[in-house]
Amino acid sequence: MMRRIIATGAIIIVFFVLQTSVFEMLRLADIVPNILVILVSSMALMRGQKTGMLVGFFSGLLVDLFFGQWLGAFAFLYMVFGFVDGFFNRIYYADDNFLPLILIGANDLAYGLLMYVTHGLLKNHLHFFYYLTSIILPEMVYTVAVGLLLYQILLRLNLLLERYEEGSADIV
Repeated sequence: MMRRIIATGAIIIVFFVLQTSVFEMLRLADIVPNILVILVSSMALMRGQKTGMLVGFFSGLLVDLFFGQWLGAFAFLYMVFGFVDGFFNRIYYADDNFLPLILIGANDLAYGLLMYVTHGLLKNHLHFFYYLTSIILPEMVYTVAVGLLLYQILLRLNLLLERYEEGSADIV
């Protein structure tokens, strides 16, 4: 159990660092994939609501501490993503790649729309269709494409941790 907590904390930090450094250099048409959404969706789907909410809270808290205008806004948003995606844990199969990508895409779309409302609409930027076609949808496609790779890595890590937990339970 302690190994999973440490591994999950390390994964959150690694994904945050990748989001803010490596993927900033991998911009395509000034679009960066939101790999923290990939992390929260994947963990919630694989481990359930409680883990999804915790991973979402701490991922969002890092974003709030370094980039947020309001402390807790991103933590709450990512926690909601983890909560909602955790519902799908009941119908989740490890070999299913379709459901995780759908959830990642839906979360990124919701994220983009919420960012438009809070940062664009409130600042009187009324060009919604331009924002949708030039920022929200391309970011969603890029995030889903990167999610296909990162989800496989997270899945392998999760299966490795589960095997380790089963092995340590047999010893006791």
